[in-house]
Amino acid sequence: MKKSLAIFLCFVFILFTISPSITFASPVQNKIAVLFILDRTSINDIDKHNLPNIKKLLDIGSLALMNTKTAGSYSEPAAYLTIGTGTRASTGEMGGLCFNKNEVYGYTSAEKLYHLYTGKEPKEGNIVNLGIQDLINQASSLNYTVTPGLLGQLLKENGINVYVLGNSDIKTSSGIYYNRYAPLIGMDKNGIAQGDVSEDLLVRDENSPYMIKADYEKIYNKFLEYSKNGGFIIIDPGDILRADVFSKYTSPSLSNSYKEKALQESDKLIEKILSNLDLSKDLLILVTPYPSNQDIQNSNLITPVIVAGPSFSKGFATSNTTKRGGIIANLDIAPTILTYFNIEPPVEMLGHPIKSIPSNNALSYLIKADEMIVSVHNVRPVILKTYVLFLIIVLILYVGLLFLKKDHLRYLTPVILGVMTIPLTFLVLPLLGPLSVYLNALAIITITLLIVAIIMLLVKNDLDRLMVISLITAIAIIIDLLLNSPLMKNSILGYDVISGARYYGIGNEYMGVLIGSSIVGISLLIEKYKKNILKIFGLVFFALVFLLMFLPQFGAKVGGLITGFMAFGTTVLMFFGVKMDKKNFLLLFFFMLVLLFLMFIVSMFLNTTTHMAQTAIIVKNEGINSLLQIFVRKLQMEFKLIRYTIWSWVLIISIIVLFILSYKPTGVLQNIFRKYKYLYYGFFGSIVGMLFALGFNDAGIVAASTICIYAIPPILLLLQRKV
Repeated sequence: MKKSLAIFLCFVFILFTISPSITFASPVQNKIAVLFILDRTSINDIDKHNLPNIKKLLDIGSLALMNTKTAGSYSEPAAYLTIGTGTRASTGEMGGLCFNKNEVYGYTSAEKLYHLYTGKEPKEGNIVNLGIQDLINQASSLNYTVTPGLLGQLLKENGINVYVLGNSDIKTSSGIYYNRYAPLIGMDKNGIAQGDVSEDLLVRDENSPYMIKADYEKIYNKFLEYSKNGGFIIIDPGDILRADVFSKYTSPSLSNSYKEKALQESDKLIEKILSNLDLSKDLLILVTPYPSNQDIQNSNLITPVIVAGPSFSKGFATSNTTKRGGIIANLDIAPTILTYFNIEPPVEMLGHPIKSIPSNNALSYLIKADEMIVSVHNVRPVILKTYVLFLIIVLILYVGLLFLKKDHLRYLTPVILGVMTIPLTFLVLPLLGPLSVYLNALAIITITLLIVAIIMLLVKNDLDRLMVISLITAIAIIIDLLLNSPLMKNSILGYDVISGARYYGIGNEYMGVLIGSSIVGISLLIEKYKKNILKIFGLVFFALVFLLMFLPQFGAKVGGLITGFMAFGTTVLMFFGVKMDKKNFLLLFFFMLVLLFLMFIVSMFLNTTTHMAQTAIIVKNEGINSLLQIFVRKLQMEFKLIRYTIWSWVLIISIIVLFILSYKPTGVLQNIFRKYKYLYYGFFGSIVGMLFALGFNDAGIVAASTICIYAIPPILLLLQRKV
């Protein structure tokens, strides 16, 4: 028995010795992740064209619309590089020049040029980026960390093979236009990737744009060769880009047929690739890094992404970057790839791994969502500028009438009430669906007039009218936030998915509206009834609003925490008879700093995914200097907005109006504040909120201006009574 056991153990030992790969091979080495480029494709293209294999993926995978924003000027190579860095990146003149090392570019080989630019020697089978130093220089000019080649470098360091296949080159009588952007996703920090992006992957076809097309058979054979080793494979056939660029030379119908043909060729290649993947363990991502020329003209800069593989099911793709079903960012692709290969994404990657939300109607829902997002993006500048201009005119007109035609001031009462009502109108407007600029304007005017008419009919006192509209606005925003912001997400005054500044929580516009309407509404309520119980109610109401601005599930907005704490804190303390002298104000500020510090500490250790948490993790990993960089970036944004946004004029005109009213008519403003002390407390708290919004938010000028919408009107109406 012992002899048999010894023989068996020797046999097992010998087996393990001669077959180490069987026993000790990492399961990661057998994994395959494929990133298939469907460049310049919209979600409507996927819906309207005959693409059976892509649509098959929709039955087993997750669909999303992807924000494609980059740093600096919007360009195709920057969009690809952003995917590879996991952080918004920019490219210079040479950033997209990628070649097989033995290809000729200009007067010599790419290998020699690469050595000339970098001093490094590429190896056999390498793809080289001739502009890698240019990319590094571009990255160093940004005030946050960007590492070109980060995704490829991390995969390489962890023993994961990375291959790139295909190009989008265009051949004309004047020469070749090199469109080889896929290596920007998969290269390492030296600008090197494996694979083939050469002209060898193209064939002549007289029925295709520029009389060339991808050699799909060769690409597929290369894929089979590379997939044997496992790893990350990027495939860019390029025909969709060629068809899109060629569209300017031909009719819309013929252009559409060329694009459909290119999509169908990709669809057939996807079918072959799928036959060699096991989606219970392998990952397939179809991504459109950059929109078509037509979509860019229509300002539709969001593109489709389909993710299929382990842990993904039919429905929506999402991520903690957006916290919205069916919406992701291009920053999320790299963390998804790294997580799939069991590699922790570095802190400088600002995206998060993509997740799945089961649903049966993702495509139809996102087609409608795409229309709404584009509609909001396109009408937002015109409508908001018109509203702000109207607000400025009302303020100037009021001061003019105050000194010239005092009797006419009463005619401005409904107008002032209308100005305060419009943010509420903006909130409910998405219920009507996507509208043109003219229909939006008509709907805004109609809804606002209707609300104002009802309030004026039911409420007789001017201050009571302001109180009612302020409280209704605040309560509507609170309800919307508690319901996960279905209206705010699609509001003209809410988020802009295409700009990608914020996807969840409360934005600066409605932050100012919520703070201003809450303080003014509660102050006027206490002023009217002067009951101590209402002070307690005000405290509870402010606490609820404050929690909605800084709790992680509602976005943990740092600027909202600071602004809300100081504005609400000042107002509540004055309600309860505390004099806001220098000592008490500094004490309040100190408690705010303590709360902010505690929130940062909690964010570091509780693994939340808010902006505050991400900032805390960056500081934890990169030191306090990174916090200074963030502060500088936000300060630069603030100065830029002050110079260029029309919202700054609201604040400037409001300050001028208040300055004038402080002196003329003489003593009237002081008398009003003496008589209406709770209104004064609310006004003072609003001013504190405006100052802290301006100082501690990256778009604080907007929040400060929207607070003005509620802080100034009560003063104007009371002055109207006194003159």
